[in-house]
Amino acid sequence: MKRNMTNIQLTQEQRELIERMGVFYEQHGIPPMEGRIMSLLIVCDEPELTFYQIRELLGISKSTTSSALNTLLLTQRVIYRTKPGDRKRYFASNILQWQESFTDNFQKFFDVIKIMKEALNQRTPETPEFNQKMAEFIEFTEYLSIEFPRLYQEWCNRNTNNDKNN
Repeated sequence: MKRNMTNIQLTQEQRELIERMGVFYEQHGIPPMEGRIMSLLIVCDEPELTFYQIRELLGISKSTTSSALNTLLLTQRVIYRTKPGDRKRYFASNILQWQESFTDNFQKFFDVIKIMKEALNQRTPETPEFNQKMAEFIEFTEYLSIEFPRLYQEWCNRNTNNDKNN
């Protein structure tokens, strides 16, 4: 284990997991530092970290930390809070609000149906294979927009029942 001035320790396994998760996020379109900060906030035993703790644990510069945190805040992947009498901001993964984020993101995905239908209607009939694939995408997205709320409610009901039984 490596000890640092933040009094937070990460095991070698945690460091490796943060790196693997960061690479995963990077492969899915999230910039490297943003991915590593998100990973740190998920893997670290502390649920909230300050700017300086993040910076020190990842060994990155102030400007890199600031830029990455600002992006993560704008994209709502990270949240922060302050404590009375303390000027520091305490950052946390938005996984704490995953349900709201998940449904919002699905809603944005479903909102694409209308504009995709409009695009399909304006396409030339001279590209039947492409048009067919686009129509399948629209049909599948419409199917998901109907089934997702039902599945989500079913999951919520199941978890509510599990909570009552415990």
